[in-house]
Amino acid sequence: MKQARIVFLRHGECEGGEIARGQIDVALTEQGREKMHQAVSCVPLPFMQIFSSPLVRCQHFATSIAQQLNLPLTVLPALQEVNFGVWDGQTYDAIYHASPSQFDAYWQDPWHVANTPENGESLVDFYQRVQQGFMAVVDSMWHTLSAADEPEANHQQALVVTHGGVMRCIMAYVLKSSQNNGLFANLAIPYAAIMSVDVYWDAPSDDVTSLVDNQTHQPKATFRLNWPQIVPTETR
Repeated sequence: MKQARIVFLRHGECEGGEIARGQIDVALTEQGREKMHQAVSCVPLPFMQIFSSPLVRCQHFATSIAQQLNLPLTVLPALQEVNFGVWDGQTYDAIYHASPSQFDAYWQDPWHVANTPENGESLVDFYQRVQQGFMAVVDSMWHTLSAADEPEANHQQALVVTHGGVMRCIMAYVLKSSQNNGLFANLAIPYAAIMSVDVYWDAPSDDVTSLVDNQTHQPKATFRLNWPQIVPTETR
């Protein structure tokens, strides 16, 4: 059996305050960057691969870590935050005062397509997009493991710098709990929080052999979600 771990890091605090921060491209605050560095420092290294959302609050930090560790960075648009449409970038108070009934309906049942903000991305589409991005990371790790000769390479670790909404979708996928309102309406994921997913590939049977370019079929992967971690708050 081959196995790997994918470490997901939510971006840190951003400029702009308490807004519907979907695909609006806002930078991290200094405190946000520091918390992300603290979070990564708590993760046992080494990382073998680094992936990131293309939004600046993720990609700038991921780029600096990739340069520090001398690793390539793969940017995956599928792992950017949900598009809130006309709500994107507005404060929650402003959204509520302008559209109280739709705001309430969205948070009570975000999976219902009719509750999607105008020009926004439905949660159903968002979930499917994130699932594709997640499996792209899994596929990349499988190919890296398959190409490695060293036994110790069997336990690789990747870092994915992304968003709270993306992490909720991955939780739902791994736990086989899609269209769970509670994961979006009732679960808080702090800035710079970390969660990890262990990936396991069963050894292929003897009859699964190389077919094209000496590459083997990827066995079906199974997953285990590890409880999210939060960087400890400094005491004075």
